Amino acid sequence: MDAVKMMGKIVKQTAEITADRNCIGAAKLVVFCNAPEDNPFMAGAFHGVGEADTVINVGVSGPGVVRAALAKGGAGKDITQIADMVKKTAFKITRMGQLVAKEASKRLCVPFGIVDLSLAPTPAVGDSVAHILEEMGLEVCGCHGTTAALALLNDAVKKGGVMASSHVGGLSGAFIPVTEDAGMISAAENGYLDITKLESMTAVCSVGLDMIVVPGDISPEVISAIIADEAAIGMVNSKTTAVRLIPAIGRNAGDELNFGGLLGRGPVMPVRKGSPEVFIHRGGRIPAPLQALKN
Repeated sequence: MDAVKMMGKIVKQTAEITADRNCIGAAKLVVFCNAPEDNPFMAGAFHGVGEADTVINVGVSGPGVVRAALAKGGAGKDITQIADMVKKTAFKITRMGQLVAKEASKRLCVPFGIVDLSLAPTPAVGDSVAHILEEMGLEVCGCHGTTAALALLNDAVKKGGVMASSHVGGLSGAFIPVTEDAGMISAAENGYLDITKLESMTAVCSVGLDMIVVPGDISPEVISAIIADEAAIGMVNSKTTAVRLIPAIGRNAGDELNFGGLLGRGPVMPVRKGSPEVFIHRGGRIPAPLQALKN
């Protein structure tokens, strides 16, 4: 918790230092729990001590392909059939990544590491994870049923991708970065998606609260508390979670922050009321969760 407290201050300071550039610094700062060392996706990528000096890690993504497959052949299908369609599509996407990785490894004379089969959206039309969930039958991403649909998607992507590659690693699942996903942006702007719903979604997908713009007057303690919540989800569930918040200095809930390019744009989302200040300032360490009790 001492580190969590420190990171709340650093995230806020990073946003303040880059306030003249839409607080872009905070958009490049991710706080991880259980971070994999072979993750090729920015901004969480780093070269872990268990990795070779040089290695080819490939990130594969194709939300638009998955959505197109469901739009073309998903009508009238039940949930099991939908999952099977996603699984088969993920296999095809990952297989291409495997072939590219092996060829790059061969030409560069560098060992092939892993294929990360995550579905990573972009702000481009047709490249949204949220729209995949809506293609499954949700009126809008964020309504009741969203967490279940995302769990289905995440699991099917993993099952299809694992068979397509000799080495799967990284995060491998569905990403939900708000400002980088056209469907998420729309859902947040129209009030269907808030931080509370996003937090529940992080329990069943890759990573965590990603690219979320929050009011500029947010306190470091609240940022720390949000980080602590996500870390708790990661530790208890033995999964990777992360937080990438962007405090929009000088802006309030309902305003917009626009980064342009792949980082996209997003509304400033309100945070929950109430102060965690005393809890955060206690410091110390939350004991590791008990995963089993066997002799």
